[in-house]
Amino acid sequence: MPKLYAWYSLALVLTLGFMLTFSAADQKYSQHRHHEDQKDPHGARNGRHGHHGHMHRHDKWEVPPLEYANRRSDRWTDDAAIARGKKLFETNCVVCHGSDGRGTGPAAKTLPHAPADLTYHFHMQPGDGDAYLFWRISEGGTVEPFKSMKSTMPAFKTVLSEDQRWDVLAYVHDQFHQGFKSETMPKSVSGEGTIIAVVPDREQVVVDHKKIEGFMAAMTMGYKVRPISLLDRISAGDQVRFTIDTQQNAIIKIEKLKK
Repeated sequence: MPKLYAWYSLALVLTLGFMLTFSAADQKYSQHRHHEDQKDPHGARNGRHGHHGHMHRHDKWEVPPLEYANRRSDRWTDDAAIARGKKLFETNCVVCHGSDGRGTGPAAKTLPHAPADLTYHFHMQPGDGDAYLFWRISEGGTVEPFKSMKSTMPAFKTVLSEDQRWDVLAYVHDQFHQGFKSETMPKSVSGEGTIIAVVPDREQVVVDHKKIEGFMAAMTMGYKVRPISLLDRISAGDQVRFTIDTQQNAIIKIEKLKK
């Protein structure tokens, strides 16, 4: 059984693409899965379909191709960019994603692949997923795996300039992502889960954890660990309790739970 579990852990890590972490130096939008029986911060059921029966929340984030890998924006808090992005969003995006960003636009129910719920993206700070978001808005449903999912999202690189695409994303972030980085968020939060993999060369641990109240739904996710020496204390399969510094977006304390 230990060998079988080890191979399972390795396969899962490879499938998740060594999920990238909350650090601004890395993209957080690698791949993760949501637990189907959990509730999201808005009270809707996790998974591909939510309220109105035709929208989706991603249960898997793909790693952007190399040409997008290092794309970053400097306008997430730029009021002028946000204002420009609002007009572009209303013109190009509301029809599918809706004014509430939850995939509730008038055209949503007619699409073979439901529009994404934009409020469920975890873009907490600059650098965390910039490349993924820019790739998605640029290529839309013309690239895999979204093409095979029958996504009809346009490749906005053919419609909007690079600056316009970043402006739209600035608006989306300001309008729909702010709930995940509330000023009232505690400086640290704690959770419990199972260690799936320890990845020292990335200063990272992959944890299948329960819901962290007020911070994160139950999911399998990669986190930075600081200091890295904390990784010496744990192994795949360990049941642990951990503390996340929400300012650093990193695990700063981790301990095994008694069996």
